[in-house]
Amino acid sequence: MKKGYYIHFEGRSSVGVSKKIDMQMEEFSKYFEMKEIEIRATKRNMLQRIIGLFPSASIKRSYEEALRELDDPCFIYARRSVADHDYLYFWRQVKEYFPNCKVVIEIFTYPYDKDDFAKWNAWPFYIKERIYRPKLKKYVDRFVTYSADDMIFGIPTIRTTNGINVNAMRLVDGEYKEKLVTLIGVAYMQRQHAYERIIEGLSRYYQKKREYRVRLMLVGDGPEKKKYEKLTRKYDLEEYVDFYPVTSGEELDKLYDQADIALAAFGMYKVGYSEAVGALKTRECLAKGVPIISGSPIDVLEKDFPYALICSNDASAVDMEKVVSFFDSIRKRHMTKKDAAQTIRKLTEQRISNEHLMKPIIEYVMDERKREDA
Repeated sequence: MKKGYYIHFEGRSSVGVSKKIDMQMEEFSKYFEMKEIEIRATKRNMLQRIIGLFPSASIKRSYEEALRELDDPCFIYARRSVADHDYLYFWRQVKEYFPNCKVVIEIFTYPYDKDDFAKWNAWPFYIKERIYRPKLKKYVDRFVTYSADDMIFGIPTIRTTNGINVNAMRLVDGEYKEKLVTLIGVAYMQRQHAYERIIEGLSRYYQKKREYRVRLMLVGDGPEKKKYEKLTRKYDLEEYVDFYPVTSGEELDKLYDQADIALAAFGMYKVGYSEAVGALKTRECLAKGVPIISGSPIDVLEKDFPYALICSNDASAVDMEKVVSFFDSIRKRHMTKKDAAQTIRKLTEQRISNEHLMKPIIEYVMDERKREDA
């Protein structure tokens, strides 16, 4: 069996990225003898950190250790990192030692300059990027992108989107509650999630007496969580909003069973993003069979998909009356959550399956399909 290597730069420090690595490794392992390599930043003193900001300097990482682990690779699949001199030199060495090895790098967000380098203290790294990333075309065979770009920095792309192991996700269960709609948001709460739009929508909704109660469960941690807790107290919504710590496995499944609708991100406008989103969380919800509300279109769903409600991509409060109507339309079609969940999974399985979405990458690496640009 041919050997493949999955390289990431401390990707296990993020729960979401770690899950994605596991799913991709599982799929690659069906066809290759796979090994995961983590390239880590080495410890530096203050002087070394300052010197490292200069354009010709580099982030010190365990590149030499990674090179020693490579043994006749058929291909390397890597997650993108900031390009600097040593990063470029690493890929140059890979090609020198293993000229037949295909180097495929996943760019998980493109374009990424506004996201990665918007803050003033990121500018030294942006300068490095502008110097070194055009040179990657000498050593990188393909970029994997979730955008519609055929070429990035002079390198041909393989276009795909986020996928998951659908069969590993348990379908939601439980009963609908009379005159109650429960929303669930599971996330590392950052500004692009913008759950304040949901909380503000609840505040407006409860200014009048309502037939339906709307409840919100926010699960996880993150820099925006305190803001959401403060808003909940400000609007006297403690009766309707519950916060939970980071939760996983069976305990998270139980929380999903209580929910009727899952929340995607509502603040992509904050990062200047106006396209359809392909977040891993949307795939998980679809695989579990949970209807979704989102502040942006979801890339794998058509505009009139009956189990997704798409709101505006701006700062306005989410209209809870529309949310209740959306839920009511689903409940009229399905007697139970399980019935709705089975329908949602059946409709979306081929669109979100990791096996289906990674097929173009695996075919390229295995040379099973002729490509015009090969």
